Amino acid sequence: MTTGRKSLNFWAILLPDALLFYAGLWAAILIRYRGGLMPDQMRSHYEAFTPIFAMWLVVFFIHGLFESASFRRYSSLVFNLVSAMTVNVLLAILYFYFQPGLILTPRRFLLISAGISFLLVLAWHLLVKYFVKNRLVEGVYLFSFNNELKELEQAIAEQSYLGYKILGHLNEQALETARFEKSANIILPDNLQANSKVSAKFYELRNLGVKFFNHKDFYEQLLRKVYLSQLSELWFLENINYQEKRFYNLIKRLTDMLLGLAGFVIFALSLPFCALLIKLASPGSVFFVQERVGKKGRLFKVYKYRTMSGGPTNTWTGVNDPRITKAGKFLRKSRIDELPQFINLLAGTMSLVGPRPEQPHIVEQLKTQIPFYDERHLVKPGITGWAQLNIYAGSLEESRLKLQYDLYYIKHRGFLFDLEIILKTIYYIFTWQGR
Repeated sequence: MTTGRKSLNFWAILLPDALLFYAGLWAAILIRYRGGLMPDQMRSHYEAFTPIFAMWLVVFFIHGLFESASFRRYSSLVFNLVSAMTVNVLLAILYFYFQPGLILTPRRFLLISAGISFLLVLAWHLLVKYFVKNRLVEGVYLFSFNNELKELEQAIAEQSYLGYKILGHLNEQALETARFEKSANIILPDNLQANSKVSAKFYELRNLGVKFFNHKDFYEQLLRKVYLSQLSELWFLENINYQEKRFYNLIKRLTDMLLGLAGFVIFALSLPFCALLIKLASPGSVFFVQERVGKKGRLFKVYKYRTMSGGPTNTWTGVNDPRITKAGKFLRKSRIDELPQFINLLAGTMSLVGPRPEQPHIVEQLKTQIPFYDERHLVKPGITGWAQLNIYAGSLEESRLKLQYDLYYIKHRGFLFDLEIILKTIYYIFTWQGR
């Protein structure tokens, strides 16, 4: 893709977004002031909101919403827009809060304006996605010495909707006669440095605008999970921050406390109903209490509503486990069974977002079978998490896949990623997706 085309895409997305912000404001004014406004009053509203809309466009830019890559996934597109508009509303509230002298009182229709603007922008971006999806498909060449990129090749083929297709396979012999177009994408293995001749050939191709990607980085970008089969100690040293993110952890803990208090109230209100439901389904305790492994290997007790009848409780639970009662299926599907974990949230043994905690004996077993499994305990476990949204682990292979998502979260954890996970969790709850 040439520079001119990138610029055209950028402005073709940005300018309509800016116009739709004003359209949302105009619609909010019509709803709020049904009798209409005088021209000077309308002008004062537009003047007051113009700096806000400029900030909103900056937030959209930071979220990557003006880039072609943002249109590859429907889910990422929607949740990036939700995340950006959430930040935008907070910025608008702060903006008007620090200007108490303004004659107009936009707080009365700010949410209406933001809501309408969001719907208009969402519709516009989805329309762009629908019409340009075929143009967003990029071709890639795979270079390997001994077919060591087979796992990545399979992933690209299975995830074709993400916008990539394989144009060809390269090796040392094929490279001598290969001809590449400008801006071609070539994915390289780790062992390239061992062959100086091939490295020199690729170094010459850089002048043609050919782009090169390490296969692990490309795999992460494509699937949003780490390339587990080729992890090493060096990967962790280069990619994982072992130092505490103090500001991030402080804000996250404050958020956990606030949401924990709100969640505890919901838990208390749900207790009589859930207790009756559980007791009617099967005899036994209302609560399920079990020891789990937390941050840095510390043990703690996790609290949940009981969803299963008799049988061993120290084994993996399958999706259609016969021990799950009829009431338990409802509690699990709606995630109501997780409400008692707000006790863990307030106690600080869990966070709202993080890897799901496992039982100690399962952890010990998986540590011997899956390399670097213990690294998932670098952060606090969570009520919800990136892996939980993508897979329910009930076996060794599923736990291996779950670890790929957990390590991806640990590597990329931050405020926006946490927000995305929370929003997706809410979406899954209301659409009854997941286990």
